[in-house]
Amino acid sequence: MTTSPLPTRTPDTTERPARGTGALMLTLAGGALVAGSLLYVAGMVTSPPQDSPAAADYIAALGRDEGRTTLSAMLLHYGNTALALAWLGVPALVRGRRGRVPTVVGALMSALGLVTVAGFVLYDYWTGAIGRELDPATALGLYDAVGANTGVAVVGVLTLLGLLGPIVGYAGLARAGVTGWWLLLPAVGCLVASAAIPFSPLVHGALAAVGAGPTVVVGLRMVRRARAEAAVAA
Repeated sequence: MTTSPLPTRTPDTTERPARGTGALMLTLAGGALVAGSLLYVAGMVTSPPQDSPAAADYIAALGRDEGRTTLSAMLLHYGNTALALAWLGVPALVRGRRGRVPTVVGALMSALGLVTVAGFVLYDYWTGAIGRELDPATALGLYDAVGANTGVAVVGVLTLLGLLGPIVGYAGLARAGVTGWWLLLPAVGCLVASAAIPFSPLVHGALAAVGAGPTVVVGLRMVRRARAEAAVAA
């Protein structure tokens, strides 16, 4: 009685290792940082222009062009949503202890703040509607009454985390040696300039584009890291 040797696996039948889920999620998060930045810039550029920062002029601006208000709100909503989710993956770039804490803290601040902004920007639909349907005095009174609500005030404070969180995160990444400290320059500079300059869609859109540079750099770094890890696993 003889036994047949077990069939040997040839190179043609060798299975390639599947790409790790972690690498895939890092790629998606990096892509979301880039896509979210582009959507945010587009949302700023398409924002309705207003005559002054006064609440009455803000209501009038959103009510003047329903289509533009809707487009801008949609772009800003999904841009901030993508950025909020993507920031949760940024700490994966840090391998050692150095820079870990500020990166994680910055990522959590960014996620909470940006997802709050994403919800808050839907307020624009309501503001535009009262600007169209009510007389200016009534619309302003209603707007102020809603704005005086404690919950709205808390939401407004939380949105600040979406501005400060990325700066803390960039500092953590620089401390960890993942990126350079130069990322803080456009981030901080554009944040200060946007707060000091009266709102203009084109001007603030340009500032948003420059300020988004560091986020795009981090997103691309995440994609490259994921590809490198996938190549090593293969």
